[in-house]
This record gives sequence, structure tokens and C-alpha cells, in this order.
Amino acid sequence: MSRGEASRQSLKWDRVMVAKRLQNSSDWFLALGVLLALLTQLRSNASILGPGEIFLACWLCVQAFQALAGMPAAQGLAPVAIFWGLFAFALCLGLIHSIVSGVPLDSSLVIHDVFADLLLVALCVLLAPVVADQRRLSRLYLRIMTAGVAMLALQLANAAGVFALGGVDPWYWERLRGWTANPNQFALLCLLIGFLALHVAERGSRAGAFAGWACGLLTLASGLLGMSNAYVLVVMLGLGVLFAAKVLRWMAREERRGFPAAWLGVSLAAALLYTGLLLAPHVMSESDLIRSAGGMARDTSKELEDSTVRLMLWRQALKRGMESGMIGYGPGPHLEIPAVVLQGRRAGDLPKNMITPELGLAANFEAHNTVLELFVQGGLLAAGGFLCIVGLAIVRAFRAGFDALAAGLIAINAFGSFHVIFRHPFFWLLMVGALSARSACATSRAKPRPFDDFALLKPMRINQ
Repeated sequence: MSRGEASRQSLKWDRVMVAKRLQNSSDWFLALGVLLALLTQLRSNASILGPGEIFLACWLCVQAFQALAGMPAAQGLAPVAIFWGLFAFALCLGLIHSIVSGVPLDSSLVIHDVFADLLLVALCVLLAPVVADQRRLSRLYLRIMTAGVAMLALQLANAAGVFALGGVDPWYWERLRGWTANPNQFALLCLLIGFLALHVAERGSRAGAFAGWACGLLTLASGLLGMSNAYVLVVMLGLGVLFAAKVLRWMAREERRGFPAAWLGVSLAAALLYTGLLLAPHVMSESDLIRSAGGMARDTSKELEDSTVRLMLWRQALKRGMESGMIGYGPGPHLEIPAVVLQGRRAGDLPKNMITPELGLAANFEAHNTVLELFVQGGLLAAGGFLCIVGLAIVRAFRAGFDALAAGLIAINAFGSFHVIFRHPFFWLLMVGALSARSACATSRAKPRPFDDFALLKPMRINQ
């Protein structure tokens, strides 16, 4: 090798090392950005930009710079590109409809939603190099889990009074909200980190599996401090789906080996159901005695009030969406504030750092339901596209054998039936990872087909 070729080879090696180091450090920006974007109390003076958005902007700049040299192909992002194209068309159509029909709009909230959607589009597109490299994606998930559990521990310590953080109130009356805006956002943070940790446990080594299960279950348990009834239901749903998927895969493997796992599973399920029906009256009577003895009679007035407000918002969202001809009204909230909410604000003092919509000329309240909010903004096209891409992500995750990721997406979207989860970058990071799951399975060495495990009883071919 000549001296000139050796120098060119050395220069090429130096460029590769610099690119890897830049990639390694920039992924920390992404990990911290998706986590800190949910911690809205860390923003200064109720600003829409905080440390999370700054970290995400830094990561996007690095990725855009690297993309100029050539972006690796990622088959999983094709549905994302189609969805965002349809979503942008639906929002533009809805905005034109609002302007033509003379619907009053809050320009600041419209601009806020436009910038948030543009940030999500850029994030999903530039995630292509990450999902194309499965080692990099696994390393990113591990970093998010580690940083997320550390941030959660700091929030719990702050709530317990171990240290104080200026301008931050971790309590929403008796409910824990950590450094987020409200307890429901804290519950969503725990939900995202918890099922991501279970996904890391599913893909890691034996030591990594133990750490992932421990972090996941502890994080999901911490979310109970937010006292959200919807959170309890969706966690039970997600863990139930995960358990059922694992049991079905085990049954499929054992059936192929000749063990009657299917009949055993049906028998055990029937026995547990029969035992539960027999013991249910006794358990309910014992719980009533404990409550009456301890004076812990449950006050359901607050729960009924929250349910009433949500039903009012959902009916109003359906009405507004139908009035628009199922076209929508464009970006921004378009619902009126319920009178019950306004009366509750006048009755008592709100906790610190509460950013709540005020009564004005233009409607500025959301539907507290992801699909209905998309229906109001982008009509049937936006809501239908979102449901399709979520269903595709869940199916691809199951086919790739990522049961924890699929169960987590089911639980998170079920939680989105009571809240708006659409604009959180953390949610879209999991979505893109699930959409690329099929290509990840296809590019592995062994090329497994885990989804075939659900074919429990295949006919045997006899060679004659």
C-alpha cells in the first residue's frame, strides 16, 4: 500500500470514528429530549419551549447534518410518511374550512399546534437511521429506560421532601404529579417508561431482562401515586395482554413438542373463573367490613364529576366534528370550556404552575380523547389515519415477537381514550420502533417467525 493510499485510508477511518462518536453523543440528546418534553414544570415562565424541546432540536440538527451524507433506508417509516402526509392534508383542509366559515380561532394556540406537529414530522422522518440500525435502537431504548428511572427517582425524592426544587410543586393536592403539569401526565410518563423497560427486558440478556422487569414494574407501580383510575385500568389491560401473549406462545411451542398445553390452559382458565365466581361475594363482603371498620367509605363524588365533564366534552367533540362535515377545523383546540370546570376553578385555589385555558372569544379546550380531538381538528381522515397506523404498529410488534412493546402500545392508546397523547415525542418513538419491528426480525441472523407460534394446531404432513 502506497503512502497516499494509507493516508486516505487513515482519513476515512478518522471520519468514521468521528461520525460514530457524534452519533453516540447525539442519541443522548434524543433520550433526554423525549423524557424532558413531558416535564413541563421545568419550563421557565410557562414557556412552550423547555429543556426537552431544546434537546430534541439539538438532536434534529445533528441528524439533519448527517442525513446530507446519505440516510439509511428504513422500510418501517413508509406508513409514517403516508400518515403524516394525510394528516397535513386533513389539517390544511380543516383550517381552510374554518377560515371560510368564519369560525373564531385562537392564533397563538393554532401556531403552537402547527410547530408541535412539524417537530413530530421531523422527529419521525429523521428516526430512519436509528430504526435501521437495531443495535443503535436497542442502545437508545436502554438509555431512555436508565435516564427515565433516574428522573422518576428524583421526582419521588422531591415529593418526599428530600430536597426542594425552586418553582416546582410535585403535588396536585393529594395526588402526585412530579415535575409534570398534572397527575395524568405523570401517569402517562410512568406508562411510557414502564412498558419501554419491559420491552428492553424482552430483548436483552439475562441480566438486562432482570433489570428491565424490575425497572418496568417499579415504574408502573409508581404511577399509582397519581391516583388516576384510567391508569389503573390500562396497566391491568397492558399486563394482561402481555401475559396472555406469553402464555399463547408457550402453548404453541409445547403443542409442537406433543404436550397438550392448549387443553391444560383451557382447563386452568375454567377452574380459575369458577373459583373467582364462588369467592367474589365473600371478598366483596370482607372489603365492605374493612372499609366500615376503618371509616374508609369511598367518596365517589369527584370521580362522578370527572366522568360527567369527560362525557360533556366527548359529546361536544362529536357534535363539532359532525357540524364541520367531518372535515375538521384545523390545528388548535376547538371546544368550549364546560361551566363545571369554570365553577371548580373559582371554588378553590389551584396548585402552582397550572396552565389552564381561560374563557375567551375563541374556543380553546380539548376533547380529552385522542381520536375525538383528531376528529375535531382533521375530521374523519385524520382520526381514521391515526387508528390505522396504531393498529399497524401493534400488529407488526406482535409479529416480530415484541409482546411488551405491543402490549404497551395497547395500554398507552387505551389511556389516550381519556387524554390527548398525540403530541408527545416519546409516544412516536415507540410507534416508529414498532413499525420497524418487522424489518428488524427479517434482518436478524436466525430470521425467526415468532408470530407463527400462534398457529397452535397445524395439520401434520405424512410422507408416504
